[in-house]
Amino acid sequence: MNKKNYTLFLNLAFIVIGGYKLYQHFIDGVELPTYQIVLAGFLVLMGFYQLIMLNRNFKKPE
Repeated sequence: MNKKNYTLFLNLAFIVIGGYKLYQHFIDGVELPTYQIVLAGFLVLMGFYQLIMLNRNFKKPE
């Protein structure tokens, strides 16, 4: 697996894990500690940020 595929896989994993925790809290009504909610939001934001940066790096002429 090359570096771009590995990075893409990790970004999607971050978004899925963070999104699942936020879904549990806001949709299912599961009580989560505040730090887990904050970290889940951070994972989602970091995943999207890394996807944007990966897309920018992929479009750069070499």
